[in-house]
Amino acid sequence: MIVIKFGGTSVGDANKVAAAIDIVAERRDQKPIIVVSALSGVTNDLVAASEAARDQKPELVREIIARVRQRHEDVAMQLVQQKFDFFESFLKQLTKQVDQIQTILSGIALLGEITLRAKDKVVSIGEKLSSVLFAYSMMMRALPGEHVESEEVIWTNDNFGGATPLMNRTREAAMKTLLPLVERNHIPVMGGFIGRTMDGATTTLGRNGSDYSAAIVGAAVGAREVQIWTDVDGLLTCDPRFVSGARVIDLLSHEEAAELASFGAKLHPRTLEPAIAAGIPVRVLNTDKPSSLGTLITRDGSEGSSGPRSIARKRHVTVVHMTSNKMLGAHGFLARIFAAFEEEEVSVDLIATSEVSVSVTVDERHNIEELRQRLAQFADVEIIDEQAIIAIVGRNLLNDTRVASHVFEALRGIPTKMISLGRSGLNLSIVVDDRDSERAIQQIHAALFEVEGQAPRLSTEPTGEAPVAPRGNS
Repeated sequence: MIVIKFGGTSVGDANKVAAAIDIVAERRDQKPIIVVSALSGVTNDLVAASEAARDQKPELVREIIARVRQRHEDVAMQLVQQKFDFFESFLKQLTKQVDQIQTILSGIALLGEITLRAKDKVVSIGEKLSSVLFAYSMMMRALPGEHVESEEVIWTNDNFGGATPLMNRTREAAMKTLLPLVERNHIPVMGGFIGRTMDGATTTLGRNGSDYSAAIVGAAVGAREVQIWTDVDGLLTCDPRFVSGARVIDLLSHEEAAELASFGAKLHPRTLEPAIAAGIPVRVLNTDKPSSLGTLITRDGSEGSSGPRSIARKRHVTVVHMTSNKMLGAHGFLARIFAAFEEEEVSVDLIATSEVSVSVTVDERHNIEELRQRLAQFADVEIIDEQAIIAIVGRNLLNDTRVASHVFEALRGIPTKMISLGRSGLNLSIVVDDRDSERAIQQIHAALFEVEGQAPRLSTEPTGEAPVAPRGNS
């Protein structure tokens, strides 16, 4: 068995859906289970409808829901062509889901507020609609697709908006619901992103959580592989929008890919958790180039390899720099500093310390002024906005002394605010002004990955003394 997940851009219109179904047909002998995202943009529409209902704007609600319905009808009509029996059956399912949306939105309008539980119920409809559409479209093309309600498979806690799966219960449900269909050579089709609490409430796994759903299902049924089909060729050495020389990485370890995902790579940050636990490889593929091998992510990746694999960026970061002579030789000073962050509910990303200063990065500026006031009681505080974290991700970066020299030579002329390298040697992070970040990435990528047109393989030896050699796309 394999689990195939299609993202929103892979099912954005009738041609995309048809291409995705062709991909399924080519893999039918591998006993696929299909997970689909909402059509691109639909989740945003449903969020907007919820907010319009809360603000008691009924005309806007009707306009948005009518647009969502019409879009699904149009895609279905283009796919079914003259097979109106399929189209009529789909319309009945579509009407059922739309009626459910309108009922929930009416309740939101009546109360004038959106609870997280109600919001999950509304936004989950996008995946329900797309999975019904995909299953009916498969049947129209003589593939035995069978729609399965995601809530019948994925069971979660009640953390609405970002639920965590209950894997034992989910495993039991998947064996009961999905395996009998697969054994009869049917192809289950379910929406991603959605789960259910033990008391029956619909939950979501967080935005872009369909990747996570696919990995959960893969782990639950013991799949051979989880395939994430999206609009890029795989995970790349850098974002190709501003580095034309970026290339596909054909093999990564779970830990490397998870690190890249946390910096916004085309993968949900929690996707890998179930796969890591179950030892299941994840492959990232391009729907527009189905013959491409993409990126394969395994537990060990390229065994024995070392050196940088990719460069990522996180923008709109704030640096909080604290200085105090009281830190010198003092006990408990850091505890007082981080207690202030906890009290103001400000999450910290990177940390760099010296004898008399501490610098951290935070992603959000909420409560930042209150935090400044608390910290000012025992340190001089400087807040620096509009920063970016440049992360060089790879294995054993500590083992090759040339990584840092290449990077810092590439950054000549670009001021740095912070530098952080964990003992694991997995991520060398550098903070620069956001306005300099694109230039910084281009120059670092050129230094690390563009040696005579090839990506350099930095040392695989623990001493860091091996010569530089071409790496290709590995």
